[in-house]
Amino acid sequence: MSEHLQPVQSLHYATIVSWLDSAAATQRWAGPGVAFPLAPDRLAHALELEVRPGWVLLDPQDNCLRFGQYWLTRADTAHLGRIIVSPQARGRGLGRVLMQSLSRQALKEGVRRLTLRVYRDNVAAVALYRNLGFVAIEQESTAELLFMACPAD
Repeated sequence: MSEHLQPVQSLHYATIVSWLDSAAATQRWAGPGVAFPLAPDRLAHALELEVRPGWVLLDPQDNCLRFGQYWLTRADTAHLGRIIVSPQARGRGLGRVLMQSLSRQALKEGVRRLTLRVYRDNVAAVALYRNLGFVAIEQESTAELLFMACPAD
């Protein structure tokens, strides 16, 4: 297997933080409650890694190019969040690989349904999520963010 998913470790923090290179990027990818600039030693606290474990997808040389989190919102439902691909690696299908890997990991933990929120203007991500089986749930969405769900299979 050329790609492997593993729990995020402190040695990955500096790489992930480097992808959040502006206040706008930090808000978009890490969330509105995360301050910019984010120091690597504050990443675990800012992203609540103790209760919302993070995962990295590494390439064959163990380079961290993708990060994502999921956490249970119900016994059978996991919410995916902070799906981040290194800016230098975007547009190469790595988001799909990360989403598929996170979904498989969630299935191992008994999850039956996945949810996420995506900025409506992130056309590429919305298309990817639809292609992966996610459907929009407008009553859970906002003008800016689309709430999507799919069965985890």
